[in-house]
Amino acid sequence: MKKILGLIKSQTIKDSFVVALGLGVSAVIGFFFTILLARSLGPVNFGVYSALTALAAIVYSLGDLGISSALINFLPKKISERYEYLSTSFWMEFAIGVFILLLFGILSLFFRQIVPGSLGTDIFLAGLLAFNYLLIIYTQGVFTADRRFWSYSASQIVDSAVKIMIVLAIFRLGNLSIGSALVANIISTLLALLITFGKVLNSIEFDFSKSSFWNIFHFAKWIAVSRIFTVMISRVDIVLLNLLVGSYSAGIFSAASRVTLLFAMTAAGLGSVINPRFSSFDNTQKILSYAKKLVLLVSGIAASMIAISFFASPIIILVYGEKYLESINVFRYLILAMIPFLFTIISNSVLVYSFNQLNYYTKMMAIQTAIIVGLDLLLIPKIGFQAPAIALFASNIFVLFASFFKVKTLLHEKP
Repeated sequence: MKKILGLIKSQTIKDSFVVALGLGVSAVIGFFFTILLARSLGPVNFGVYSALTALAAIVYSLGDLGISSALINFLPKKISERYEYLSTSFWMEFAIGVFILLLFGILSLFFRQIVPGSLGTDIFLAGLLAFNYLLIIYTQGVFTADRRFWSYSASQIVDSAVKIMIVLAIFRLGNLSIGSALVANIISTLLALLITFGKVLNSIEFDFSKSSFWNIFHFAKWIAVSRIFTVMISRVDIVLLNLLVGSYSAGIFSAASRVTLLFAMTAAGLGSVINPRFSSFDNTQKILSYAKKLVLLVSGIAASMIAISFFASPIIILVYGEKYLESINVFRYLILAMIPFLFTIISNSVLVYSFNQLNYYTKMMAIQTAIIVGLDLLLIPKIGFQAPAIALFASNIFVLFASFFKVKTLLHEKP
């Protein structure tokens, strides 16, 4: 009981509440955004939209190259060199963003092959969205490093609120389409960036520190490699569904996946709170004590997820209507698949930020990606939209055991 009360009163819970507030508001707004899109566009066009945004997410997540994670590692430690790290990292991200825009400009010429059912303009709009989100990831890295969790939450709330307002206005005019939904998202991310990070952006000049660059590079290189695998894990399923069995299956799976977004956002928010803490711990006792408290917290989240799975049928019908009945079982399977993932947030944070085991983490993500892609390619042609959830569950179980085994070994080795 004392441990539970101590956990409730801890700064972790307070910071988690702030992050959860932003995540919660964003998730609720995103929930209605998804309902509006899914019902208006139908399973086929919603599948195309989901494939486009998944492609954008793959590119901007890869484009980060671990720079935001490097900021979380260095900014709390390099206080006197803060500006050099901010400026250098920003211009690194900006240069990558320009490359992304050029890449999507080229991809838009081959839109039928890249995302079947889309238009060339849709591909280019997805590129603009990827550019904006790349900078959003950067700002959230800064906010996390500085423990400015109110600002972190504000960026999510502004993005979601502006997006839903624009989409509602377009919907009332009767012009809601894949392209207009993408435009709404582009505007919302731009405003979120300017409102929450505009002052800092205005203060950043074209300063590039070689020492800061190499420090960021050496830390981020393994994160960047592992990001290839983690991004593929989270986004490749919708793209493969769209390519292998069509937009309808992608739409059915994406609808179920969007409902579980609240859990994914909760996990991301928890990670943003605990990562800088694990980075600051200097002995095994602190790491172990904090990790034990987090196990209690994560267990509570997992229990709530299991309880929600019993209401999958009314949730899906209420949200999407009769057209998406096939999403019900997918929703249940995805919840089951996410439970082991929740616990890996703890072990992976310890590996990366307490022990700098980036090499091991990257290898683990590579194996997980191979499991997911292999099972997806094997099962999607046979069972369609059920396959990605099964692949995700199998891969998360692997990471759970592999990461906790490694953490246990490291804790015994470190004094």
